[in-house]
Amino acid sequence: MSIDSYDPCPCNSGKKYKFCCHSIGEEISKISHLHETHQTATALQLLDRLKKNHPEQPLSFITEAQILMAERRFEDACKPLEECLERDPDHPAAHSLLATSTFLAQGYKQAQKTIYSALQKCAAVDVSLATPLAISIAIALQMRGFYLAAREHFALAMRVASQEYQQNLFMNLLEFDGDDQIPYQFRGVHVLERCPIENSEHQETFERAQRLANLGCYRLAAGLFKQLAEATGQVTLWKNAAFCYAWATDETQSAELFHEAAKLENDFAEAVELETLAQLLDLNNTDEVIDSIEKVYEVDSLSKFLTLLEKHHQILRGNVPSEQDQDSDENIPTAYFQIVSSPVNAESKGEEIHIDNVPVVIGDIDVFDADRQMDQPAIVRLYAYEGEQISLAEKILDEALDEQGKKDCGLKLLDQDHEASSNPLSPIPSEQWPLFFRWSFPQKMPIIKRRELEAQQWKKLLSEVWSNTKLAGLNEKTPWEAASEDDLKVALTAAAYVLDAQSLSLGHFLQFAELDPKLGISELPHFDVDESSRFNTCSSMTQNRIPAKELSDAQLMYIFNRALLIRHPRFLYDVLLEILGREECKKEVDLDRVYSTLTEICHKRNHRNETLSWIHKGQENAQSQPTNAFESELQWKMRELSFRLEDTSDPGLSGFMKQIWDQYGKKTPQIKDYLKAFAQAFDLDVSWMTESTLGELGNSSGEGIWSPGDTTPDDSSSSGQKLWLPGE
Repeated sequence: MSIDSYDPCPCNSGKKYKFCCHSIGEEISKISHLHETHQTATALQLLDRLKKNHPEQPLSFITEAQILMAERRFEDACKPLEECLERDPDHPAAHSLLATSTFLAQGYKQAQKTIYSALQKCAAVDVSLATPLAISIAIALQMRGFYLAAREHFALAMRVASQEYQQNLFMNLLEFDGDDQIPYQFRGVHVLERCPIENSEHQETFERAQRLANLGCYRLAAGLFKQLAEATGQVTLWKNAAFCYAWATDETQSAELFHEAAKLENDFAEAVELETLAQLLDLNNTDEVIDSIEKVYEVDSLSKFLTLLEKHHQILRGNVPSEQDQDSDENIPTAYFQIVSSPVNAESKGEEIHIDNVPVVIGDIDVFDADRQMDQPAIVRLYAYEGEQISLAEKILDEALDEQGKKDCGLKLLDQDHEASSNPLSPIPSEQWPLFFRWSFPQKMPIIKRRELEAQQWKKLLSEVWSNTKLAGLNEKTPWEAASEDDLKVALTAAAYVLDAQSLSLGHFLQFAELDPKLGISELPHFDVDESSRFNTCSSMTQNRIPAKELSDAQLMYIFNRALLIRHPRFLYDVLLEILGREECKKEVDLDRVYSTLTEICHKRNHRNETLSWIHKGQENAQSQPTNAFESELQWKMRELSFRLEDTSDPGLSGFMKQIWDQYGKKTPQIKDYLKAFAQAFDLDVSWMTESTLGELGNSSGEGIWSPGDTTPDDSSSSGQKLWLPGE
């Protein structure tokens, strides 16, 4: 090891290298090289010998644990770390690694004591040593759906990390806060609040709880805050305790305390936010769910199986990712099918389809080819939700194969106790199930009609179905029933904000006007602001109540960046309009991004005229740019084309495509190929394209179709891409 004798020891004991592990440095370098060259068994043997010969040197124990953790042998990694701590009970890095290994092996609750001990030991020597621990916890908790806890552990990692890790951690936080599959109320900052406490003993307890929370010892802090809340009855303390329990992954206890805080809170809007968090946490932990079922089959003759499936009108073949889109670690199926509730006429343009007879996707089939080298047979996986859907899916599969077909292809149902599950369908809370729908349309059906049907469905779901669905947050009453009870007004409004988050995750931008007006639910009011107002501690839900029109330019620019990150459509729309209304602010923002975001919001809302107007604003802005005007304007033209292609009856569509052909085709020849592909895919009557021109499509299909939003197509960037169609 080329380390100066007076540098910190790489075992992270806090001592100088010369006075810690200097004597085994060369051996450790050789061992590390062995592991890097995949000679792990030899490396571990040498480490075992080194530990026996130099038991007082922590680096051998630390290195062994790090190698075992890299091999994902987390339980095994705990042993050398425990041995290290027997000799040096205060070694901060050993504590941090032991906590990380224990957490990854056993989970947060079982590792909690070890984690808290490690955080406090690291804080006493070098708090940055806790960074890998906090990051590991944050990533794992996010994957397991503990979103409030994951977000806070990312923030903890940011607080304790050295400068070199700050940028990457900041990007982790940005990615988390921008993930629209996480309820927006769980994203963004949540802070522990201070409150007046007259009793000196209580004040001391509060400060201790605050310190523990700052260190990441959230359950310990939660217990102290709860103790203070019970003694004083202050709503702030109930709220602090609730957050700390959530950060410690005890979401059931957290929800109970948020419910309690909501009852005590006098401010209606604050009470609704607390109750919303409580209801979301309850949903995250409910046992009342619609589970997905997986059936796994072994197949001898895959070709016969696929032939039988493709003959059935209710089993539709779908696309699988191309090789360049595949993750090397992911097991990608050879073929993919959807099972639908009624036949889909592939040649139809959907004239016969209306809101009551849209084909519903009730199941999915993944087909995996045999691996002869590994002596593994072909595998078929059927996924569907329990109840009517799995029953119907199995029935349709049986019809497609019949008994003779099953014998011919050698289909055999496997015992799933011996087959690892890979079910991609997540359980859905029972009360959210009425909002969930998956439809299948004929490929030639105009996208505008599909969107109109989806809009009709959402209108029905929001104004009728949701209003008549029993909700746990309303004491198992429906919103219609709860609307007549004053003591459920907070809970009912909170339920609407839960619905807001749910509909966003399903791709619909809720407007409160879509709800039944008889429910008496309205958006929470704006709060008062002035030039001294600061918003860095505002939660995402509180942020949405900021009146954009009343902000100073500096405040508006700060909120603009926050709004773009969380991307809540109602609030973001208001902020963007306000930005465009202020000349000084317009100079400070990327107008191309502003116009594209407004286009997206209005498009999702099905506001077609406004969508087109923002596209034209984007084109005007592109034309005014001193550099890259051609590429930017082309990008906006392609965005308009994708929008217009949703309605193939648009009388101006053919002329608009010719405009692009004439204006951009010579400088960017691929554009002509793309237009030919669009004409063929959408069966367009474009008289100015000759039959021979359309016939050239086969020679250019390898280049694919450029998606608006990508960079301007060129020979290198477009090669290998597959056909992109608007609406996909």
